Amino acid sequence: MTARERNSALIEAIIADGTLTDAALVEAFRAVPRHLFIPERGALTPGGDALDAAGNPDRWLAAVYTDNAIVTRVEGAPVPRQRGGDRDPATSCSSAPTVLARMLEMAGLANGQRVLEVGTGTGWNTALLAHRLGDAAVTSVEIDERLLLAARSALREARLAPDTRLADGVDGCAEAAPFDRIISTCGVRGVPAAWLDQLAEGGLIVCPWGLLESAGVLMSLAAVEAVGGRGDASAGNTGGSGASDGLRAVGRFRGGVGFVPLRTPGSDAPPVQDCGQQPDEYRLIQADPIAPMLAFSSAFAVSVMVPGWRMRRRWIGTGSGLWLCDGRGGSWVRIYPYGASWMVEQGGPRSIWDEVEEALALWSRLGEPAPDRFGLAVDTDGGHRVWLDAPDGRSWPVGPPG
Repeated sequence: MTARERNSALIEAIIADGTLTDAALVEAFRAVPRHLFIPERGALTPGGDALDAAGNPDRWLAAVYTDNAIVTRVEGAPVPRQRGGDRDPATSCSSAPTVLARMLEMAGLANGQRVLEVGTGTGWNTALLAHRLGDAAVTSVEIDERLLLAARSALREARLAPDTRLADGVDGCAEAAPFDRIISTCGVRGVPAAWLDQLAEGGLIVCPWGLLESAGVLMSLAAVEAVGGRGDASAGNTGGSGASDGLRAVGRFRGGVGFVPLRTPGSDAPPVQDCGQQPDEYRLIQADPIAPMLAFSSAFAVSVMVPGWRMRRRWIGTGSGLWLCDGRGGSWVRIYPYGASWMVEQGGPRSIWDEVEEALALWSRLGEPAPDRFGLAVDTDGGHRVWLDAPDGRSWPVGPPG
């Protein structure tokens, strides 16, 4: 199949499953093929396999037009990375086509709107926005100069010329504000104040959100002025008659998504180190403790209810286990198969696994709510909290990383 045929088949599949419905967006996806924005050499599949358009063009093109993300940069070095050990986290990728379609549909794009994109990345989403709204309506910021230069080259090849700038996305782009839509392809755990400051009246912020590393939900967030009195706002039906009291912005989560976190200088978390740690407590349990930590709905709930922890899969002697720790690794949990049971070991001043068990029990008592029953509220004092069912209902504060 040619690139054009593969692009057409992918778009038809996204339309058929109901993800892509806006006729203007359909036209943008048809006019802006993904392969123009994927490096011909050095990109990686989600499984870590290197792609090379010259060496294996059919495999490269098939990967480009599969509904998966493609890693285009790892850490600060060019891809491909060296194999062995834990995988380095991706710092840039071309998002899966359905993810981009979902985000752009959620944004409710319309002619005349001005958009800030945070995270130019490969430039594909930038191109879709520029085709849909016009070059002059789109400003895109990227923190990585190498990525930005490559994206500009791809945009020129696609005969598009939106405003692209080398800048820290956390700061938005004050000189081009206000924006009707701020769309971030990078995941956040806290909404930068600059984004809210630069949002036009009635505007929306659309981005991935999550406390789990590289996994979370899509979020559509509206300033309270845009929500008050409308009930079913674009950000989602928030519910609750007093929802706007003390709120600056509010929105609901919509479905799970993998993402690359928003990068700022010095923001990288330290590596998880679990070698040679001696536990303070041993506990033998019968029920599988790993399954709920790998199921997205329950793990998402735990991430909201238990602050400041990280998780990794580990091969630990007797089989596949888990390692959890706090932000800096001072308190930790090691879980591994032990015969027909499971061994849970804890160390450090904080009993993280006790907190996890309490959170899972609460999630069960609440009826095991799915992530789309939760949402985010940004209070007027700048505090963030995740709410269940309504902004004035039960909620949990979102603290700083670690």
